[in-house]
Amino acid sequence: MEIVEGNSIYNNISDKNDILYILLAGTTEVSTIPGISDAGASPELTKLTPVLDSEIIYAGKCISYNVVPMTENGIPTPSIITRGSNQLSGIDILIVDSGMVQDPKIPFIKTGLGSAGNGSEKRALLHYWNAMEYGKYLGNLLDGKYKYICISESVPGGTTTAYTVLLSEGINEMTSSSMKDSPDGIKKAYAEKALSRKINFRDDNDNIAEFGDYMMAIALGISSAVKKSTIFYAGGTQMATVFYLDQKINNKDNRYVFTTGYIMKDKEMLMKKLVGSKLIYANMNFSGMDGLKYYDQGYVKEGTGFGAAFGISYLLGNDPEKIYESIKNTYKLFLK
Repeated sequence: MEIVEGNSIYNNISDKNDILYILLAGTTEVSTIPGISDAGASPELTKLTPVLDSEIIYAGKCISYNVVPMTENGIPTPSIITRGSNQLSGIDILIVDSGMVQDPKIPFIKTGLGSAGNGSEKRALLHYWNAMEYGKYLGNLLDGKYKYICISESVPGGTTTAYTVLLSEGINEMTSSSMKDSPDGIKKAYAEKALSRKINFRDDNDNIAEFGDYMMAIALGISSAVKKSTIFYAGGTQMATVFYLDQKINNKDNRYVFTTGYIMKDKEMLMKKLVGSKLIYANMNFSGMDGLKYYDQGYVKEGTGFGAAFGISYLLGNDPEKIYESIKNTYKLFLK
């Protein structure tokens, strides 16, 4: 286990009561495009992934459906890692509806925003400013109550929306993928079609509203209201994109991205370009853990903030082997 970062902000993490983990769980019509996302057993079932991730992270099991949460290739969802790590840490958890198509059967904040649309055909976020207001409301409630607020995501198709927003910002850099072999061609074709629509752009908010997802809007809304707490954007290129947009829109100092070594191996140049020195990552090794061993082979890489969840558990004093054991025990619950 190793934590790497440009400075030592994480050295101040020592009390579980100082930390809140937020999952922004939502959907976008983009995930149903064949071949664009592997976050579900089929393109249509990707819409249910945020519901199941929410239930796993909060309750340790799938409640809405009696399924094993894996890709069609048998690779388990990263929410299992997040659940195992957070359970050992004992930190507080908040689930926020960021465009879910179905309510999870756990306590959560409901927004009723509905799924983000297909940005290649129409404006993706018809309720963009409402989503921002939800975020601001949460940010005002939480600011100063916790020293550290970790914002993670479960948005299948989100690396494609992130790529399209970056492209609209003039950054032509491919984002990561849950697949070992990223469907770059499909993502590029989608983004080019989206940007070919005749749109009167005014600012960064327009770019997000046209091509993004509600996770982005709510995260930016939270950040706009948070002044006292430090925010960790827990995730890969999706959350690095939010960090980049946050710096342009909100321009706050105490913001970081906490990711995995898998993402750094895959997209180090892009991560550093978007985040600079405000980058933290945790190196892990799941080589001896059944389905999770595929993570070491280039699959998944990030999701539900599992890099931050694992890293924070370690920083709170848990030995890596103890964290791996907690994750393994969580995983076994789905194999019965």
